[in-house]
Amino acid sequence: MPQTDDIAAAHHEAPADQPPARRRRRSREDVVQRIHDAARQLFAEKGFAAATTKEIARLADVSETLLFRYYGDKAGLFGEVVTQPFQQLMDAFVARHPDPTAQGGRLDDTRLFTRQVYGLFEANEGLFRALLAGPGLDEERPHLGGLAPFFAQAVDQVGRRYAAAGQLPPFDLAVGIRLGMGMIAASVLLRDAIFFGLQPDREAVVGALEHFVAHTLAGPSAG
Repeated sequence: MPQTDDIAAAHHEAPADQPPARRRRRSREDVVQRIHDAARQLFAEKGFAAATTKEIARLADVSETLLFRYYGDKAGLFGEVVTQPFQQLMDAFVARHPDPTAQGGRLDDTRLFTRQVYGLFEANEGLFRALLAGPGLDEERPHLGGLAPFFAQAVDQVGRRYAAAGQLPPFDLAVGIRLGMGMIAASVLLRDAIFFGLQPDREAVVGALEHFVAHTLAGPSAG
């Protein structure tokens, strides 16, 4: 059975002159999804500094107290909604490759993974621009600390392939994997500056990223 949240905490109270509306109990998963959807929308529309937890809670139809209970603060919520889709991609990739030293299919999957990460930056461009815009005065800067497990899994996957091949990586994997992510992000968020006077189509950009990122990070003897 899915976990459920207290109705009084999850919903706004009805006005005193009206009887409280009867609502079905919502699962924790449903409440979390509503909060994430509302946060993505408002962060993208208003930026990190201007979007308030009160507005996010109102749009999600939950109490602000519940939001703080789940995420601690606005920066924590931002980090969760930004990093969650990336972790889901990584979990799916690892599930397809439980043994990273096995041969066959890895390069194609790594190319697909690169394409999927590019798609996430595209679909959430407003959210990432909110991150780049930074906080307001006296406000904690949002961060991507939630991506630490994502990067750690990637380093483990590639490192084990090099170890199985009896080779040392030709670069620091922790640095290289983050640079690969940065290259994908920059191709979306800094496209006007990077491609000034060029205007390549999407497939040209994604194809180049697949080559640079996937071939570099798939590990030795990928195929």
